[in-house]
Amino acid sequence: MEITEPFKNNKKRPDARKLRGGYYTPQQLSDYLSNWAIRNPADNVLEPSCGDGSIVASAATRLGKRGRITAVEIVPEELEKAQKRPLGATPKFDWRCGSFFQFFQGLEAAEPFDAVIGNPPFIRFQYFDKRERALAFSMLNAFGYRPNGLANAWAAFVALSAELLKEGGRLAMVVPAELLQVQYAAELRHRLPALFDEVLVVAFKELVFPEIQQEVLLLLADGRNRDRNKVGQLRTLEVRNGQELPKIKDLSRATSHLPERHANQDMKWTSLFLEEDEFRVLHESKRRDGIRQLGAYADVDVGIVTGRNSFFVVGERRAQELQADGYFVNVVGRTSALRSIRFTTTDFLTFSAKYPSRLLNLKGRRRANFPEALEEYVRKGEKEEVHKGYKCRIRQRWFEVPSVYMPDAFLFRQIHHAPLLVANHAHSTSTDTIHRVRVFPGVSIEDLCASMVNSLTFAWSEVVGRSYGGGVLELEPGEAEKLPVPYDHAAGIDADLIDRKLRSGDISAALDHGDKVLLQEGCGYTNRELKQMRCAWTRLRERRQLRRQVESRPAHENQRRGPGSLGSIMASRSTGSGALP
Repeated sequence: MEITEPFKNNKKRPDARKLRGGYYTPQQLSDYLSNWAIRNPADNVLEPSCGDGSIVASAATRLGKRGRITAVEIVPEELEKAQKRPLGATPKFDWRCGSFFQFFQGLEAAEPFDAVIGNPPFIRFQYFDKRERALAFSMLNAFGYRPNGLANAWAAFVALSAELLKEGGRLAMVVPAELLQVQYAAELRHRLPALFDEVLVVAFKELVFPEIQQEVLLLLADGRNRDRNKVGQLRTLEVRNGQELPKIKDLSRATSHLPERHANQDMKWTSLFLEEDEFRVLHESKRRDGIRQLGAYADVDVGIVTGRNSFFVVGERRAQELQADGYFVNVVGRTSALRSIRFTTTDFLTFSAKYPSRLLNLKGRRRANFPEALEEYVRKGEKEEVHKGYKCRIRQRWFEVPSVYMPDAFLFRQIHHAPLLVANHAHSTSTDTIHRVRVFPGVSIEDLCASMVNSLTFAWSEVVGRSYGGGVLELEPGEAEKLPVPYDHAAGIDADLIDRKLRSGDISAALDHGDKVLLQEGCGYTNRELKQMRCAWTRLRERRQLRRQVESRPAHENQRRGPGSLGSIMASRSTGSGALP
């Protein structure tokens, strides 16, 4: 049998700009940060990753001749661009070509800085140079941090920059919204209020970097202090887009949050954008009888990592052509196939009529015994170099997909509207787009799935997970296991009703039933508290989904409305005070 289609790998190779995180700051945003951070024309300022000099130019304009700027840049060509910019009143410059981490100890030994202003590079762990990462981590360790291997470079820039400030100094940085939610930034979230008297996080309801699908924040930290017993004030300000920010003249009006807002290690800083009563009802849910975390009832595991889905997952017709009965298992690879709290055989047949749904399972099979058509298929895969992909290459036999088992249930990994736990009645497994769940002995899978449909669990998914530029919420297994579930009160739940309502797209009716039986009758929550939970879920869900709406607009419309370009954000200067997926 001739196989003509190559086994496609959809991952794009990152370009040089992405590898070094080189997305530079438009001038107007640089002006805003500089005007906020620099209070005296004689200030000593650091730009730890100056790029082509946008922030340096703004700082130079703000400073007088008695001021001083230390500008660090690892790319010589970019540093040269920065040096050629018009530089205002020309304060004293210390240009340094090289890595911030390599220069750090020398900077630490010099005079402390009044302000650090920057847009640190967004370099994900897989592109973070190993030597640079090791150097950064060793210095973070010296200050008591315990960074993990998944850390992005920007977090190290922020943490170490704070250590170079003098008492009372200011930190002004453009950072990714990952600060609010990712695990590797948890230490930074915990430390920032302890390092500064005031920390202001400015967020945008609309994407301001749509061309790179990156939601960003402004981190404005004021009053560097070294009193370990002092906890500063944490405040947030949310504006619709860049045009709205300059209209806010008094930043002290930003919402202030109580210490428990940033002390709750399970709840990400996404919860900062809730109203106080909404936050409180979620925060106090741990003390309610009958509510425990999902991890008390089940184990959540990732789906199957094949190494190349286009090779290992085929359609029913191709499976028959390979003449390999018994070599395939049913697999679901799209969240859209899971419409309710049950995944039935009928649901699987509907899915398989549209999408590849047969997983090649060669575990323990001798290659010498492969049917001829299957052997030809495997050889074709080798010709297309499927076996050279990382996940395949590290296996003892590249074509043996590990960890193939049939779970009790599926759990959404990437969520558009709501997190559903779905009972597996179709004897299927899943790829890594969907988590696999195995319940503990004595736990009813039907009751557990139904008890997940309530406003408390839905709202918690938004504060324990993380969202990205596309408006999708993502839950990793460890995060999913932290979801509060009122399973102990599931005796009166009508799973058939919930199933019908979800399949018809009436998620509100399904939630109404779950809230009444599980939370009100079971846990004793009042109508007011139920409303607060529902509002919390709706508020945070709509906040992340707004990014998807912005991205779906034509490029010219994004540009016309403003959020497509950071260059239009800071035109004036601050003085420095529904249906299921």
